[in-house]
Amino acid sequence: MAESERYLPSLIDKLDASLKDNGLADEPITIRMTGCPNGCARPYVAEIGLVGKAPGRYTVFLGAGFAGERLGAPYLDNANEAEILDALNPLFASFASDRIEGEHFGDFLLRSGRVRKVSAGRHIHDS
Repeated sequence: MAESERYLPSLIDKLDASLKDNGLADEPITIRMTGCPNGCARPYVAEIGLVGKAPGRYTVFLGAGFAGERLGAPYLDNANEAEILDALNPLFASFASDRIEGEHFGDFLLRSGRVRKVSAGRHIHDS
């Protein structure tokens, strides 16, 4: 449905630049992308998960556990690259200024109320 393997390196470069601009260049954040909703790359358990919806369009899932122990929640639907970057940059800025020492990005998003906790896969699309 959408590019993933060939596209992800260029998106990572742009995300890395945003992280660097926010003083987070060395912060480990799990990012996974797949070209379709089958989820072969396990994007649903990444702090930032991108799932292909159509050419150049992705559903963004946020807030999963760093080690994959918690599912992410849908954050943006049918987003293009500019929309993804525009949404993530302020989250990176908030993370840089408001996180607790040692806190991972997904945990911060959950604690700060920016995403909801998904307790089971059958609830991933609940409001």
